[in-house]
Amino acid sequence: MKKGIGILLLIGLIWGISYYRNDGKGRPVLVTIAPGQSGSSAAKQLKSRGIIRSQSLFKLALKLNGGLPAGSFDLRPKMSEFQALKCMKDGRCTHYEKITFLEGWRSEEMAEELASHSITDGNEFLRMVRQQKLEGHLFPSTYLFTLNMPAKKVVQEMTAQYEKNIRPLFTQYPSKLTEQQVLTLASIVEREAVLADEKPKIAAVYLNRFEIGKRLEADPTVQYALGYDLGSNRYWKKRLLFKDLKIDSPYNTYRRSGLPPGPICNPSAASVQAVLRPTPNFNALYFVADSGGRHVFARHYDEHQRNIKRIRGQ
Repeated sequence: MKKGIGILLLIGLIWGISYYRNDGKGRPVLVTIAPGQSGSSAAKQLKSRGIIRSQSLFKLALKLNGGLPAGSFDLRPKMSEFQALKCMKDGRCTHYEKITFLEGWRSEEMAEELASHSITDGNEFLRMVRQQKLEGHLFPSTYLFTLNMPAKKVVQEMTAQYEKNIRPLFTQYPSKLTEQQVLTLASIVEREAVLADEKPKIAAVYLNRFEIGKRLEADPTVQYALGYDLGSNRYWKKRLLFKDLKIDSPYNTYRRSGLPPGPICNPSAASVQAVLRPTPNFNALYFVADSGGRHVFARHYDEHQRNIKRIRGQ
């Protein structure tokens, strides 16, 4: 009995010394614990990285605190064994990657960004997006993701932000268009507009053309149809050629009337709002960009042609 009490007291003393020794100093070290990794392997890994001093104490901490969590953690050198484990288990040391999706990115660009940061499998992410037809529903923003997340969870977080930031706009600004139609037009506006204050005007132009059955003739839809451009090593081919406008695709609004099958990118709340609240009584049907990124609008084709010649100095 006395021997058992002595052992418990010794364990308690060791625990106390280890727990209150320090909470680590220096720059955090990224450590990844794989699912199912043994305590001995983790203890050896942490000691080799300079996080803990004693493998034995860490294994004791595991026995007293119910096992080893899997994941990626930011741990400081020379932590106490018990503090290191507690920090991992309570989430304070969970490693997060900050990742920003720009407004107007297509899902392929998002997939590549996710894969490059080891957030999730880019191919699985794309498969889910295409299967569920989520282009346009992936809210562009800055996220904090853990490493090696299931693609399903990444998609859920991004669509949750869509529900929070975009969905209320449809109630706030009712439209005779369907949600998919609004998102499709908003995605074109997003890729077309350079300056935020012009979005409602550009939206009005496309709505005017759509309502009278005139082809949208939107360059971004052709860029989307072309996909990845090997020549410039990027999506969204910068300079379209006349032959590009002839591509046979349901997304080519130079050849097809009406809206493309769906959004061509993931638009911002401002672009969605521009479609829901376009500039009132704005009857332009054409626009052309000037050298400063602004657009010059016209109601008639001959006026539009004069604007083009003037801007290009012809």
